[in-house]
Amino acid sequence: MALTLKHIQDTIYIAYKQHGYEKNWNDSGKIGDIAKLGLIITEVSEAIEEIRKPNMNSKNLAFECADIIIRVLNFASRKNINCEIAIKEKHKINMKRGFLHGKDV
Repeated sequence: MALTLKHIQDTIYIAYKQHGYEKNWNDSGKIGDIAKLGLIITEVSEAIEEIRKPNMNSKNLAFECADIIIRVLNFASRKNINCEIAIKEKHKINMKRGFLHGKDV
């Protein structure tokens, strides 16, 4: 059986809830959503900091990238977004765009 992004998203969200994080973030509305998206930005910042190190560690960078994806999947789960479907649909749209979205090189 192939592992799907939807399965990974569901598994991550179940673990998120089991570890009590949902209770700390059960506020809804725009302020709560902005705070949750801010956590994604924090993970991106950590990846940037890893790249900036004189002796960047590829494994640490990979973990920071994984943290970014995990945060996105958790946010999407809380908003009832199926990332697998959304990524496939958005990819189809992107593939119809011109080279560099029509920008001159």
